[in-house]
Amino acid sequence: MSDEWLTRRISLKNKHGLHMRPAQKIVETATRFQSEIRAAKDHLDFSAKSILDMIEFAAYMVNAAAHEDNEFTFKAKGPDAQAALDELDKLVNARFGLD
Repeated sequence: MSDEWLTRRISLKNKHGLHMRPAQKIVETATRFQSEIRAAKDHLDFSAKSILDMIEFAAYMVNAAAHEDNEFTFKAKGPDAQAALDELDKLVNARFGLD
């Protein structure tokens, strides 16, 4: 298991930003991997495998999006960290399948 965090800068492209359904899709995707996966922005750092954490993170992102700030970071550490970041990046770029 790697002790190094891999990171991926994310820019939300969907018109509604991060809200409940995208948060749920992030959790569904993240839980398929063994690695620890986090969503981070500013001073916040939440587990991408916890629906409660992702709901709280989504609430923060709604406020940030109101200020035209749609960027955050996924970070992952573990045996399949790179694959997890690749899959989460694909999910976001596909606009969570919601648009």
